[in-house]
Amino acid sequence: MCPTGSARVNKNSQIDMFITICRLDGAHMTQLKTLSLALCSTLAGVAPAAVFAEEQKEGFIEGSTLTVLNRNFYMNRDHRNGESSPTGNGYSEAWAQGIIGRFQSGFTQGTFGVGVDAFAMIGIKLDTGDGRNGGRSAFDVLPVDGEGRARDEYTKVGGSLKARAFDTVVNVGDVFPSTPVVAFGDSRLLPE
Repeated sequence: MCPTGSARVNKNSQIDMFITICRLDGAHMTQLKTLSLALCSTLAGVAPAAVFAEEQKEGFIEGSTLTVLNRNFYMNRDHRNGESSPTGNGYSEAWAQGIIGRFQSGFTQGTFGVGVDAFAMIGIKLDTGDGRNGGRSAFDVLPVDGEGRARDEYTKVGGSLKARAFDTVVNVGDVFPSTPVVAFGDSRLLPE
């Protein structure tokens, strides 16, 4: 036991444990410092592993999410410069509905985990009207058929496998990166 008034409590530890250090004289002081140093080193090494294990509680099914996004998109451009165009080629207009479904699984439990991401998207033409489709599919909102007319609908389906080791995740397949260097295009009806 520590003599009265000779104990300090350090409340700034990583894992909110109280460590009492006693001021003793002679050989007991050296033994206590060695014991305290060993205890602190052990706790500092175990704490991050315990926190990491606690963060990874969710498994493959429990960590899964499914999101569905409905997107309505309208865009028009007038390149006629005030002139009348009998064919309407200087004017483009498109109105479409997009539905984007994304499934993201959790990871299998353990230090090394695997998972799956999948998506399905559909774009549906609501209106482009005759003569308003413009030269190319109204700014690539909708893909065109062989005659240059906007298709009524189109779909995209894909997926990726992912692996996690500690805090690093690697995806292989169709991914939607969002980094300062590389990002996917999301300014049209469906992501590109």
